[in-house]
Amino acid sequence: MNKMSLTRRVAMTVCLGILLASCGSYGPRSMDRDQLNYGNSIGDNWKNQMLANIVKIRYVDMPVFVDVGSIVSGYSLSTTVNGRLGFGDSFSSGTTQGLGASGTYTDRPTITYMPKTGDDYLKAILEPVAPSSLLALIQAGYSSELLFTWAVESINGVHNWSASRKSSHRSSNADPEFIEYVALMQELQILGAVGFELVSDENAKHAIIFRLKKEGLPESTLQKGRRAAEIIGLDPDQEKFRVIYAPFKSDSSTLSIQTRSVIQMLSAMAGFIEVPAEKTAYAAPGYDASGSSRRPFQVYSSKDRPEQSFAEVKYQDYWYWIDNSDLTSKRVFTLMLFITTLTNQANDANAPVLTIPTQ
Repeated sequence: MNKMSLTRRVAMTVCLGILLASCGSYGPRSMDRDQLNYGNSIGDNWKNQMLANIVKIRYVDMPVFVDVGSIVSGYSLSTTVNGRLGFGDSFSSGTTQGLGASGTYTDRPTITYMPKTGDDYLKAILEPVAPSSLLALIQAGYSSELLFTWAVESINGVHNWSASRKSSHRSSNADPEFIEYVALMQELQILGAVGFELVSDENAKHAIIFRLKKEGLPESTLQKGRRAAEIIGLDPDQEKFRVIYAPFKSDSSTLSIQTRSVIQMLSAMAGFIEVPAEKTAYAAPGYDASGSSRRPFQVYSSKDRPEQSFAEVKYQDYWYWIDNSDLTSKRVFTLMLFITTLTNQANDANAPVLTIPTQ
């Protein structure tokens, strides 16, 4: 090889080294990719953790909630290029040459996990949701059928699917009247025939008023409103009803709503898990939904891992999952994620923190 060729190779090596060195600012170019990837990973983990806790409740196991507190992503990129060129002299003949390059890339994020503990958090998940908060969500456009099915235990003494009655003498299945009422409420909500108001009295106390519109509606809609009032024992000729939290009916001018806590909602969802036959002795009783036209929620189980799932978890050698094509169950599950987010504001300053550097 002639001297000119060697010179060109060394020049190319030096240029390569300069080019690699110019790639040192790696962080900004990684932001879009990292934000999406970590966001997707946290979302999937959140869904799977929620499903795991629902399955644990069915098996009378303790649910545990762990949040991702922070993610610190650290990158290191280094390059080394070297070249060597020598020519013959009077003591040696020929030429000597050498070319070398090396690079090191390290991605080592540090993730902080925070178990949810403390009195404030326990209070948030154990106390029933306030009726005002529930009705505010309906006013904001959330499906009344979805919210009443999962966040309400009873309305004027008409009972929903219940987690608290599973071991009592009363059936834990929903009263047919409750299912009919919830379906009617959904229709009336779409037709604009129901509404809620927040009013204050002279003592600055707030009260919720439930309204059944009587004017400007077709007769078919008015009939649905009268039927809805009849189911729960309200005066069909009255337009406004006071809303209170209570497990029993008060009078024909009051809407008594017994709302659920987050734990009760999770327990109600757990009742619709498909439990393998050999695991029934280890699981709490579920619901008998054989007489229902459709199940309001469904979690499947199998020894084999599912191919298409919205959320999945393995528990005691079985896979449990929500099918990705089951839109009804996905809506229910997403609502539960949203409600737990609302209760996730309580922080304990003395809560333990687990920080793990990943490899």
